[in-house]
Amino acid sequence: MQEMWKSFFSSGSFIPHGHCYLWQTKLVWLHVASDSIIALAYFSIPITLIYFISKRKDLPFDWIFAMFGGFIVACGITHIFEVWTLWHPTYWLSGTMKAITAVISFATAILLVDLIPQALALPSPAQLEFANRLLQSEIVDRQLAEAALQKAKEELEIRVEERTAELKSQTQQLEFANRLLASEIVDRQLAEAALQKAKEELEIRVEERTAELKSQAQQLKQALCELQQAQSKLIHSEKMSSLGQLVAGVAHEINNPINFIYGNLTHTREYADSLLEVVNIYQEQYPNPLPTVQEKIESVDLGFIISDLPKILISMKNGAERIFGIVKSLRIFSRHDEAEMKLADIHEGIDSTLMILQSRLNTKPGLWSIQVIKEYGNLPKIECYPGQLNQVFMNIMANAIDALEEDSHRESIAANEANPRLIKISTKLLDSEVVEIRISNNGPEITESVMKQLFNPFFTTKPVGKGTGLGLSIGYQIIAARHNGELQCISAPGKGAEFIIKIPISLQYTCENSHNS
Repeated sequence: MQEMWKSFFSSGSFIPHGHCYLWQTKLVWLHVASDSIIALAYFSIPITLIYFISKRKDLPFDWIFAMFGGFIVACGITHIFEVWTLWHPTYWLSGTMKAITAVISFATAILLVDLIPQALALPSPAQLEFANRLLQSEIVDRQLAEAALQKAKEELEIRVEERTAELKSQTQQLEFANRLLASEIVDRQLAEAALQKAKEELEIRVEERTAELKSQAQQLKQALCELQQAQSKLIHSEKMSSLGQLVAGVAHEINNPINFIYGNLTHTREYADSLLEVVNIYQEQYPNPLPTVQEKIESVDLGFIISDLPKILISMKNGAERIFGIVKSLRIFSRHDEAEMKLADIHEGIDSTLMILQSRLNTKPGLWSIQVIKEYGNLPKIECYPGQLNQVFMNIMANAIDALEEDSHRESIAANEANPRLIKISTKLLDSEVVEIRISNNGPEITESVMKQLFNPFFTTKPVGKGTGLGLSIGYQIIAARHNGELQCISAPGKGAEFIIKIPISLQYTCENSHNS
């Protein structure tokens, strides 16, 4: 690389350009003077262009002047090299400078071709002169209009002065009339003051009486509301008590015959196995039975009976066990013998409620099945009123099923397949003293206006005859008043609704905390 640079700036084996002129003094100095003067002229032209651009910053395409300046400076440098190479044959350096000049000149020429249409689009002096004549005409018209406006203004001022004089005369007449009216106004003001005082005294008496009536009406309204709530609670409690008695009675009545059936299934299976064993031994010992026996075997399809009878007995046992499970769920849900507070398993209550609602969760004509997801935590038994808690679970889950069924009716088949109906139940222990139960569904969201009234008595969004508006209100009182817990609902668009229940493991712990606080 160094050798290349040295050869680039060195003279090498070349001879100076002066040899071409045979070193004739006059010819050499002629070229020196000519190239020097041309170089000076080239260097002065960019200075003039720079000065011109600095004074005329409004000129368009100022960059083309910079390109011309660069091109002219490069040309001047090439003439300097022409003088230099007369005595120093650094032709590589001189040729490189000429190449740079060629690039700049070629680029300027190309850009100039593109610039010509834009330059031709600029207005000509004749067009500018025509525009100036139009502006002068508009200026003259505006001056004439201003003169006319000034004249009109002066005439208007004269009329205003005349009108002012007339009004001043009328004002003097009105002042005399006002003085006459002043005395009448004073008398009227005295009368109005007396009337106002009497009116204020009357308003005070009316306000006092209105306040008394409003207080009495508020007390009556509150008493009526409390009476309606007490009546609704009493009716609902009586219904739930009757339902609990009915469920307990039904469970008891079903339990006795199913115990008889389930207890005899074992013996029936043993007897059937013995009879089938006898039939097998008979067939082995008498492979060719009498025609009458063979005809009977074929008519009753003995082979099918031998294979299907054990299956029937197994199905009967599974059905009996299923009925046992339903009876157990009915007993747990009713809690007819557990009206007092006691230790209970929350998960048993939830499972029993789901068992009772199973028919509504399964697929029906025109409806999709509802999937239940259970995420149970490791919970201890808690001190509570089991029957009342089951009532809360029943109300929340029944409302969730109603919402999902209504949403399923509104959606298309494809939408129902893409978004299956879900009820999610999760439980966990908070701070080792509080149990949290979350019951959520992916149905429609609850609006903010409905959320504010959700736990109010007699409030319902269901059609007339399908809801009383008492389920969530009574559930809130059971959780808050009876168990010192919390019941809240959260909802967001696209995420359905979620009810959160928080109840303490022991009411003694809650009482101690409230006493300490």
